[in-house]
Amino acid sequence: MKFKLITPDAPEYLAERLLRWEVLAKPHGMPPGSEAFPEEMQSLHLIALEGKRLVGCICFHPETISQGRIFEMAVSEEYQGRGFGRKLLHALEEMLVERGIQDVYLFARPENEEFYSLMGYRLEEEVISQMGLKQRKMKKNLHVESGKMTDAP
Repeated sequence: MKFKLITPDAPEYLAERLLRWEVLAKPHGMPPGSEAFPEEMQSLHLIALEGKRLVGCICFHPETISQGRIFEMAVSEEYQGRGFGRKLLHALEEMLVERGIQDVYLFARPENEEFYSLMGYRLEEEVISQMGLKQRKMKKNLHVESGKMTDAP
């Protein structure tokens, strides 16, 4: 698997949006376009390629010089359960550490909380409804030691 940072003007961007819609929005009855966020153009977009096929993506929006929000992680259905999501999230976290990001948060649906917990994220809030979906805020502190990312103690 190969990872690539893209911008919204990259040729892969429309395929990324389509994947996000198919995996994250369509199953909940949301129309095409509902996968787009207002901060999309100012965010980092990391895609995962298997050969030439886009099989995963994840976005990050910096809110300060050292923190921000991870959003819209999607992995193609046929690649789910094979470690692609874990590798994708880890690759993004390493890139963020290189950019000086120390604290990240995300909103996880209940069915995804265990995955993020295993990746070092901690529950921060009670269940909220966001875009009609139940989610909880989860946070992770990224530490830099000898140029490597480690989980906070």
